[in-house]
Amino acid sequence: MLPVAILAGGLATRLRPITETIPKSLVEVAGRPFIEWQLEYLYQQGIRHVVLCLGYLGEQIERVVGDGVRYGLDVEYSYDGDHLLGTGGALKKALPLLGEAFFIFYGDSYLPINFLDVETSFHQQNQFALMTVLKNGGCWDKSNVLFRNGALQEYNKQSPSIEMDYIDYGLGILSADILKDYHDNKPFDLADVYRKLSLKSQLAGYEVFDRFYEIGSIIGLKETEEFLTGEQMSYSQQHVNEAITILNTIDVNAIEKVVDLLVDVKQGQGRIFFLGVGGSAGNCSHAVNDFRKIVGIESYAPTDNVSELTARTNDEGWSTIFAEWLKISHLKANDVLFILSVGGGNLEKNISPNLVEAINYAKSVGAKITGVVGRDGGYTAKMADACVIIPTVNPETITPHSEAFQAVVWHLLVSHPKLKTNQTKWESAAK
Repeated sequence: MLPVAILAGGLATRLRPITETIPKSLVEVAGRPFIEWQLEYLYQQGIRHVVLCLGYLGEQIERVVGDGVRYGLDVEYSYDGDHLLGTGGALKKALPLLGEAFFIFYGDSYLPINFLDVETSFHQQNQFALMTVLKNGGCWDKSNVLFRNGALQEYNKQSPSIEMDYIDYGLGILSADILKDYHDNKPFDLADVYRKLSLKSQLAGYEVFDRFYEIGSIIGLKETEEFLTGEQMSYSQQHVNEAITILNTIDVNAIEKVVDLLVDVKQGQGRIFFLGVGGSAGNCSHAVNDFRKIVGIESYAPTDNVSELTARTNDEGWSTIFAEWLKISHLKANDVLFILSVGGGNLEKNISPNLVEAINYAKSVGAKITGVVGRDGGYTAKMADACVIIPTVNPETITPHSEAFQAVVWHLLVSHPKLKTNQTKWESAAK
């Protein structure tokens, strides 16, 4: 089988303070350095030759692993040198040890995948490189691959498009010739290499269906340990850990854009119309109260009027209830539609079509669109002037986290110094 290059030279800042004195590969997982789990796994996969590409505190890894004989492997080392070379630069420097083609594996990953099947696919597709991909839908991290009908059409880590719903799984194969034109000892990113290959239709794709495990974050470290030991945390702990991950990854700049949009609405004496379905409709009622009372913006939610809502559904149909309500309310250009939704609306899948119709009507009169949505945001995220997307960390808990964090975000908004006008009860009582 092809040799494996393990990229293990990064600074591991997300695991600080654990990694202040040891490299990430030596972080203990179930009582053992993580690199040992990886090397034993590679041996089980039929791999016999491994090159460790090292940088930060790499000498510690070499002291632990040695020549690799006790793992049944031939392990060699390639060091970045005086400055970090990035993932691409590290591979470039290791080329003399790797041969004509090689697997690329990350030092913080554990992947339930058959390496032989991946190598076979690489030879069959006859491309310069291969990337394993997982249908992600914004779950584990931001999706960055457009993969259709078995073909990888585009990879873009830096600026992924909304059409991308797959993610780089973490195992690839690269032909050495691809890197020969890059400068020696100059930093560059493997992601840029993959991007260029994808645009030339020279990057093969191999779809996998099992999630990956990684130790690059605290929650990832816990999940990987549970996977390797077969132990399961309680559902409550899992749910709380997922919420922590959402807090650490939510786009605060997107929240600030919503704040600025609402400041403009307030200064222009516009109104907020909150739209949501199901649990999100309940959140709309609460949000209306907070924005009227704390922020001082005239706000409404059509779902608060059950009689009109049910009458319009019965007489006119479900898809137009919000748009028709907005027409009667004389929605104007200085008003804003505020969508609270898990999916954000999707006509093709017939999910919340009433939100789509309402957004289209609002656009026709020049009103602004904002929202707090889950998953990839659907039609709301696509059409909004400012939108907060709740990161998906587990496809099984998208709805509870999305609806819970709608409340977190709007409470942040109404307490924001740019928007808050009136003091809340308990804060004022404490002074």
